[in-house]
Amino acid sequence: MEILIRLLIYSLASSAIFVQKQNRSHYSPDRALSAIVIPVGKKGFEEQESRIEIRDGAKTLLRWRSFASSDGEHGRGVYHAQWTADGQFFVFNAPSSGGHQPWNLATYFYSRKRNRFYSLDDFIGPATSDFTLQGRNILKITRMNFERKLQKEPVRVRLENVEGAAQRGSASKTKRLSI
Repeated sequence: MEILIRLLIYSLASSAIFVQKQNRSHYSPDRALSAIVIPVGKKGFEEQESRIEIRDGAKTLLRWRSFASSDGEHGRGVYHAQWTADGQFFVFNAPSSGGHQPWNLATYFYSRKRNRFYSLDDFIGPATSDFTLQGRNILKITRMNFERKLQKEPVRVRLENVEGAAQRGSASKTKRLSI
């Protein structure tokens, strides 16, 4: 019986360690903040749905956003995540866990200044590719342009401009936010 209890304790401890290893921490360039991507999907498909936590140096939770769904098939899992060079924005994309709109690679960003998450797609239209970061906080990506019938229209945006547009409440007017 004692051996069985020890095996159970070892099994639980190693499971907790395994789950902890699945979390991905991304530190801001100044290391003052960390963005933690936590897999929250169904067993065996944990990476297909995620929760993002932004924490300060004392590990205090500043903001979080969950992309989990109740059925495990309609949420989003973080694919690519990265801080901008100036450390003001944490950018990530998250495809649908159910394969809905597979051409859309929904892209989001966290603003350090506003302590808030934003959907980049709300400002530029549906993203259709992975992003790359340039300079302090310029994001390069492609989007679906329904008016011009372009599936991969290249766009470059300065995230501080998107953040400013969001604060002004002008999301519908910012489809042309390229720099």
